[in-house]
Amino acid sequence: MTHETESSSPAPVYQLLDGTTEATAAIEKVINSAQRELRIFDANPRTLRERGFGSIARIDRLRQLLLASRGHSLHIALHDTSAIESELPRLINLLTQFSGQIRIHRTLEQAAEARDPMIIADDSHFWRRPHIDHPRSVLTLNNAPDTRPFLDRFEEIWEKSELAISGSTLGL
Repeated sequence: MTHETESSSPAPVYQLLDGTTEATAAIEKVINSAQRELRIFDANPRTLRERGFGSIARIDRLRQLLLASRGHSLHIALHDTSAIESELPRLINLLTQFSGQIRIHRTLEQAAEARDPMIIADDSHFWRRPHIDHPRSVLTLNNAPDTRPFLDRFEEIWEKSELAISGSTLGL
């Protein structure tokens, strides 16, 4: 008879990243870590596309996450959503398929001043650029205490935003 003394959790990961290539790989790790939900805050659809959200592989991964359970979700907050249909047609197609699980908001008020793009998976993983104009970013995996302040930050931004596009209003 074998006994497991403790369930082993993955060790926390913390990395400072210097450039776009490292950031792209880090974003992929965060998205692949998601088991229930993703929260994304960025400037506009173009920057999301540059971070890989227009690729077939990324959309397939998001689709897998959403198909796993009706309770899984994707929340995206952007400062500008005007070019979303032309910049991210695959994401818009995903929105039409999973309109009950995906929300895309546009920032308002003080949230429109935020300049720290982030991607948060569940409550333990995130990628964040402290300022949109600087190339450095941070990756943290398997660390709920370090992720909590950014979940709170995202919620502040989300609360000061409005629904910008939904699967039921496309093409109107």
